Amino acid sequence: MRTLSFAEDFCLLMHDDTSGSLCPLRGRTMGFGLAAAVLLELAHHNRIETGPDSLSVVDASPTGDPVADPVLAQVASSEPSGSPEYWVQRIGLQSGSQIADASLDRLVERGILEQIPGDLFFLTSEVARSRRYPEAADRGADEVRVRVMRTLFSGEVPDPRDADLIGLAEACGVFRLILSAAEFDKVRGQIEKMRPPNPLCRAAQQVTADDLAAQKPSRREFKPIPEVPGLPILGNALGMSGDLQAYLDGLYKQYGPIFSLRAPGHRIVVMGGREAIAFVMKYSQTHLRSNRSFADFCDAMETDRSIISMDGHDHIKLRRITHAGYARMTVADNLPTLIDVARRVVASWPAARPLSVYPAMQEIAIPQLGTIATGLAPTEFVDDLRYWFDSLVIAMRQDRPKFMREYRLRKVRPRIKELFRQAVELHDPQLREGCPRDLIDEFLEIHRRDPHFLPETDLISSVIAPYIQALDPISGTLGFALLRLLAEPRYAEMLQHEADEAFASGLADADGIRGLEMTYAFLAEVMRCRTITPVILRTACNSFEFEGHWVPAGTSLWLAPGVVHHDPDYYANPEQFEPERHLPPRLESEQKGAFVPFGIGPHSCLGDSFSKDQTAVTLATLLHCAEFDRYPVGDSRERITSYPSLRPHGKCRIQVKRHRLAAR
Repeated sequence: MRTLSFAEDFCLLMHDDTSGSLCPLRGRTMGFGLAAAVLLELAHHNRIETGPDSLSVVDASPTGDPVADPVLAQVASSEPSGSPEYWVQRIGLQSGSQIADASLDRLVERGILEQIPGDLFFLTSEVARSRRYPEAADRGADEVRVRVMRTLFSGEVPDPRDADLIGLAEACGVFRLILSAAEFDKVRGQIEKMRPPNPLCRAAQQVTADDLAAQKPSRREFKPIPEVPGLPILGNALGMSGDLQAYLDGLYKQYGPIFSLRAPGHRIVVMGGREAIAFVMKYSQTHLRSNRSFADFCDAMETDRSIISMDGHDHIKLRRITHAGYARMTVADNLPTLIDVARRVVASWPAARPLSVYPAMQEIAIPQLGTIATGLAPTEFVDDLRYWFDSLVIAMRQDRPKFMREYRLRKVRPRIKELFRQAVELHDPQLREGCPRDLIDEFLEIHRRDPHFLPETDLISSVIAPYIQALDPISGTLGFALLRLLAEPRYAEMLQHEADEAFASGLADADGIRGLEMTYAFLAEVMRCRTITPVILRTACNSFEFEGHWVPAGTSLWLAPGVVHHDPDYYANPEQFEPERHLPPRLESEQKGAFVPFGIGPHSCLGDSFSKDQTAVTLATLLHCAEFDRYPVGDSRERITSYPSLRPHGKCRIQVKRHRLAAR
């Protein structure tokens, strides 16, 4: 007897292991299909009975299934009970997305799927290779597509559960998506032989057909996209160069989830807030592309493509490889390195010497991440990396003449190539025997196995990527966090006490990291208030409708999901700095789509968990090792700049007030 539910099998049948997502069914078909799957589960557990026009509960006792039992209780408490169509539609509209999320999460727990950032799910290597499920999950049963395709193509008689699953898949149009037209023609007769379908399958088919007919777009005029007034020639460039997040927050409140801005030489359509998040999560892979938006970035790097500019299956493939190097356990396994680097850098800062906070944090974060991810702490290259990264961002922004950035890049490019050469030489296979694998090992292996997919010309962008992560998002978050702490003595005292306790008990593993509860909450609030990546660049590759407006193919887009961080529907008093909102019982940032500091969709930051752990451990180490103050004393201004990227302004300075570990 198999233990996977109908909903889990339905998700696995639609799962595309090359894209890491479920095949896109039309309209709201997915929700209706999952609703029918849950009802089928209850029927096979003899909890409900269905007829052509009726659905009734025959046994209200729980099944033990956390997804099916709430539906059972809902049906049992309803009077009158309603028809199969009624319940498929009601449950699909109310709970379809929650059923999908719960089913995917359970498949991860069972060891059938693995999840990587961006809500991408892939078969674990064991299942992908064997096409059988782990015994603990399903008693060694064949993978669902193997079973179903064997039934359809060889005429094998399915068991009753698989027969109903095939009927449900056909009702929802799944086979027309996962099979070619020629393949579907071959199996159509076998599907017809399995009729009549279960009443719940017929209900799903009828509800889906009615819903698609009702949702069919009619000819109508689309609303024009609001244009934000700007200056002659400059357009909106001045607003975009200041506090960009605050600027976009204000425009979202004034114009809604879509509006257009002008920069010198081009027009940008901005999509923001919860509406943009919902759109990206559903349509990113079919309607949005990165390659055109990052063409100048790749040109400046002298590479054909990088992970941020790739799309489709190639992007997913490289993302899966990269994910291994940014796994959360990497931080736990390298805690001594993170702590030692931070301690040594802080110890080198003389007391009462002014330090620009952003470069100071880079001085820590770059060797930390470099050592862990590449085996090379690029101390002598820190200034080169800063200059190079800023030049690349200027190239990406496209608001400076090309010759200006090329002048900057020519000065520093040889040094970056030297850093790349040193990192690669350190990873000669003969020198790596007995060493734990790191991110560069993964890249070099895929280059050796598939030099066309990852040629030498593209290797440099992959090898240098960890340094970019340290240069900007990690250093920026640490900088903003330290400035905020110096302006909030109450939280400074709380976090210092928590850090001292963590080090006293041994901050040496994953359990020690999790003990930094208030530190994590404080950093989450910093990231909510100061979203390091306020915009995500994309290009519309297919025309689409968004909130009643038409967005033509080829439109340059700025996605601004961080606008949701100040949405009062998610956050109480969003303008207030309150780390407690991220702790029980509030947990405001745990709401789906409410917290997106690392981006959204298939291109969201792979190092989100890694970054959270690194920043928490580093901040705790800073507070444990030294006491800090602003320079000059009493300066409490939190000045920021959005050029070339969002970060503390260079004039925001700190100083070491006292080295706390000097006498130890």
